[in-house]
Amino acid sequence: MQTFSQAKKLTYFAVLTALTLVLQLLGNTVKIGILTLNFSLIPIVLAAILLGVWYGTALGAITGLIILLNCGVLGADGFTNVLFASDPVVISLVCIVKTAAAGAVSALLFKWIKRYNGFAATVIASGIVPVINSGIFILGMLCIIPSLREFGFIAEGANAFATIVLVFVGLNFVFEFALNVIVAPALYRVINVVDSTLFSKNNRTSAAQETTTEKNDKDEE
Repeated sequence: MQTFSQAKKLTYFAVLTALTLVLQLLGNTVKIGILTLNFSLIPIVLAAILLGVWYGTALGAITGLIILLNCGVLGADGFTNVLFASDPVVISLVCIVKTAAAGAVSALLFKWIKRYNGFAATVIASGIVPVINSGIFILGMLCIIPSLREFGFIAEGANAFATIVLVFVGLNFVFEFALNVIVAPALYRVINVVDSTLFSKNNRTSAAQETTTEKNDKDEE
């Protein structure tokens, strides 16, 4: 896999950031029963795989910030909005850290595993994002159990951990994990096509430049 130029990385990053914003806003409006369809993790996977650790982490942090502002501050999601009003520091950290860490871990795993198998690296890097995202969310919710009980999100006498995992995460995690893993083969093909195209274009450009230089040298002689 060939590396992208810094300018091209910034271009891809800008496009993925815009896509993240659109998908996050769309995700709050697409619901199937209690399931909220969240597609905003896909750009994090793309940034981690295509652009590397720093870009994957940065896009993850931006995604978390968008979630915090949209759901916590503006109230697009009642659950997040109520908890943000009660525990703003914890909710802010959870929103930003969970997606930033997901992007970082995804990029690191891809970088390490691709040396052995590019396809496996893509699948694992795609699947780890919802795992890290949901794992840190669970840890954050465990820190504010009193607030969850106070606002009725966890019934009195109910097992807090089981409620957080099965009710708060549950189907959303299954959907996010399946979506990321299913699209991994497509992502892998896209990456290879993009890399091959860019590499071929760079080779043609270099060859043309060399030919022009040689021609100029002969004319000068």
